[in-house]
Amino acid sequence: RTRDTRYDMCVPLLLLHTASGFAVRAAAGRSAAAPLRAVAAQASEYQSLLGDAKAALIDACTVADMGRIAEFRPSVLEAIEQIEPLNPTPKPLEAPDLLTGCWRLIYTTSDSILGTTRPRPFRPRYKRILQSIDARQLAAKNEEWVLLGLLKNMVRARLTPRDDGRTVDVQFLRFGIGWLRIPAPAAAKGVL
Repeated sequence: RTRDTRYDMCVPLLLLHTASGFAVRAAAGRSAAAPLRAVAAQASEYQSLLGDAKAALIDACTVADMGRIAEFRPSVLEAIEQIEPLNPTPKPLEAPDLLTGCWRLIYTTSDSILGTTRPRPFRPRYKRILQSIDARQLAAKNEEWVLLGLLKNMVRARLTPRDDGRTVDVQFLRFGIGWLRIPAPAAAKGVL
């Protein structure tokens, strides 16, 4: 994906694989061993490519400091483009059990999520930005800890799938700062 000024991109890193995409059928009267070995070799090569692509993406996210260092964002986008064709689930919304969960954010282009313009004590702690996604209920929640981990901020959102099966419109519903809860304005929207 490319950066669009209207949207902020988050990469919760849904890096999953299943080998169920490989199937073999032996020709009548022939041994299935040779085709099975070929499929196993193909699966092994795929696993190796996928593992290398995952490692490259995670390394790029680390070097970019979760997206805080803007000049490294293009290398993250390049790593994303390298891994996307290897995704065994091209339409993640059609596999909600794989997407649903609590994810630790390792990269985003959203300066508001990273808190780059906030005073240092109010910036989220490293490795403490979480995104919970419930793909069946089409709901999300972001949480971050600030002030040395003493204060938790959060936002709840409703998700609306787009026609591509890969992205969703986000309507923020409620913001939380510590114990304080604030309804989100109708204009608080985004895309994941």
